[in-house]
Amino acid sequence: MLKKETKAVFGLFGIAVVLRSLPELLISRYPVGYETITYYLPSIYLTSLDSTSSLLGLTAHLQFMSAHPPLMDTFRAGPFFYVLMWVFQALTGDNGFLLLKVVAPILYGCLIASFFIFLRRGVNLDYKVAFLAAMLLIFQPAALRESWDRFRTVLALTFLFMTLTASTSSRFKWPKVVAFGILTVLSRDYVGVILIVAIAGRAILEKKDRLASVLALLPSLAILFALFNPVWLEWNMLSAENPFAVTGYAWVVLDVFSIFLFCFLPLLPFVVKGFWRNTLLDPIVGFLALASFWIIFLPWFSIPGYQRWLMLLVFPFCIYTAVGLQRLHLGKNKTRAVVAFVLAFVVIGVGYATGTYSYIGIVSNSYVPTGLTQSSIAWSQVDDVKIALTWLVNNGRENGTLLVEERFYGWSLIFLEPLKHDVKIEVYGANRSFEPQLQNAIREGSGEIYLIWYSGTSPQNFLAVHSQGDICIFEYSV
Repeated sequence: MLKKETKAVFGLFGIAVVLRSLPELLISRYPVGYETITYYLPSIYLTSLDSTSSLLGLTAHLQFMSAHPPLMDTFRAGPFFYVLMWVFQALTGDNGFLLLKVVAPILYGCLIASFFIFLRRGVNLDYKVAFLAAMLLIFQPAALRESWDRFRTVLALTFLFMTLTASTSSRFKWPKVVAFGILTVLSRDYVGVILIVAIAGRAILEKKDRLASVLALLPSLAILFALFNPVWLEWNMLSAENPFAVTGYAWVVLDVFSIFLFCFLPLLPFVVKGFWRNTLLDPIVGFLALASFWIIFLPWFSIPGYQRWLMLLVFPFCIYTAVGLQRLHLGKNKTRAVVAFVLAFVVIGVGYATGTYSYIGIVSNSYVPTGLTQSSIAWSQVDDVKIALTWLVNNGRENGTLLVEERFYGWSLIFLEPLKHDVKIEVYGANRSFEPQLQNAIREGSGEIYLIWYSGTSPQNFLAVHSQGDICIFEYSV
């Protein structure tokens, strides 16, 4: 790598790390993010409280996650990140709070660096255009949102760009594709799907290396099937099991377009201007567009997770935007116009990262928070949750069951410390009914059944037994 490119890689890495560190510095006590608290932190923090006599405590971690199916499900969809965190935990002795706050900015920096290298080596973009695309990406709300709590996705995307870059190299090309491809799939399953689409799609379009591409992808495919995620079976958006069946088709259509326009509207004119055909980018863009919007045309047989595919359009869109800016004919004012364009996104990105200001949320959506300083619940409610759960530990009856919606799940695991207290936690999905979990607890002959929810509400067949600020503990009563 040339000296100029090396400096650019470290410069981009540093800018990304600083930007993503801002919300972690503003929220000093806990790591920010929804999944951060809901899934990542409990699997690290709670097993650090237990005896870890096996190698790096791996057995203790897996036993704990096996006892909590939602944690095990997320582990199966991207185990490599968890293993890395357990290793770092064993090496540093950290309980997970600081570890995740430090890891999040570093992951974002690695993603941006790998993206720039991919543009230079994989797509063969001019240095200035590649640097401009990477700079734009750093401050995009869509990219920042992925870094907010999708740590497995960010890690997988980093390996994805490393794999795609390796696929264009001349030395040890296919062994590197195999190795990085495996790490991609192990980091996050749906990013592994994009990898397979990209490598296979290019082989078809270029009509070469078809057999070699198939053989190189076989290990990744095998792992993808071995770690099969049940979410891939949720094809019917309108089925009773799908949370969007409650909100309805019209809401989903609004959700798709609100996410798309909020994240990409300022880029779209330049995306159109800069679009060009590329055998590596074309399969990726085609698949992401199909997966993002297919639910509108055929909700009964849609590709699951349209929100996630939508957000990943930010990567090709930043590439096309940079090329589009290069193609503008503005004479001597071109440099000033490009700088002003980038600075506008610097302002947007800093405001979004710090939660100071944001245009996200003008219309509610299912996936993009209004800023990176948020968690699964309001920070002012965290102490209320802790006190309410402490009351439950001290006053609740033995062998009780606590029903928790997903947003309270991680907090309940952390504050109840199920390794120490005999409280069974039953989680239900965000914006879904707790009725299936309630009926399951009744069938199993559970002791008292409790629910943690917001004060001032009246869940059917539940009585409020303790209220703490915004949070209330309810007890099942028929």
